Amino acid sequence: MFRGSFEHTLDAKGRLSVPAKFREVLLGKGDDRIVITNFVVDSTRCLDIYPLDEWLRFEEEIRKKPRFERRMVSFQNYYFGGASECVVDKQGRILIPPLLRQYSNLKRDVVLVSALDKFRVWDKEAWKKVFAEAEDKLMQDPDFLGDLGL
Repeated sequence: MFRGSFEHTLDAKGRLSVPAKFREVLLGKGDDRIVITNFVVDSTRCLDIYPLDEWLRFEEEIRKKPRFERRMVSFQNYYFGGASECVVDKQGRILIPPLLRQYSNLKRDVVLVSALDKFRVWDKEAWKKVFAEAEDKLMQDPDFLGDLGL
């Protein structure tokens, strides 16, 4: 599992150094491949990054869903259509493809945030906004998590 959040910078070529704690999880799986794809939270764009084995497990779950259901087709077009397989290099960096950098509006300063079996990459300013909005929801509504059984 991935845990925590880490601030990093993209270099001029679009490479991102993966935090040591996240690299341990990735390399502990015995595979240096990851899958990066687009994602959106409350209309703010970011990237989802999966270790390859978790991505393959996710694909298997999606295969069990109704293939021609309109929402599933839209989801697949969006999520799988944006997916790109990448490799963690010997320096622990990943090259984020230009289209995905553009999609998520990544500039120089980014934040990598755990999401259990994957992690997300956010533009730093976008992450501040998303985090503050989540905190506001939690503070203003004591039952916010109630429906989730937490």
